[in-house]
Amino acid sequence: MIEANVPGEATQTSVETPQTITISMILEDLDNGVDRNAIKEKYNLQAWEVKQMFEHPALKGKKAKKVRKLSFNFVDDTALDAPIADPAQTSIPMDNGYLAEPHGDTSDDWKNSFE
Repeated sequence: MIEANVPGEATQTSVETPQTITISMILEDLDNGVDRNAIKEKYNLQAWEVKQMFEHPALKGKKAKKVRKLSFNFVDDTALDAPIADPAQTSIPMDNGYLAEPHGDTSDDWKNSFE
């Protein structure tokens, strides 16, 4: 048997307006990406009530954050203790653990050449 909606019946459940709506509730909704129209529907408010709410200094100019979700699971599988190379750092190659002399050979052999 197929059931159809009868035009005179309301299929939408009505949500009661809460007695108290706090600024933190609205700010949390905005952080979760709920815009003004969705807030109006969520709390069963009139458009002028939402407008008046957003005239409060803490809500004035606030907009819903855009919540973007990836269409895939993005997992960091790199080792946590692996050293991360900083591209701003340069490395100096070392021979046998010693740095090369800064100005070439600094031995005293040149003194013997004048004697």
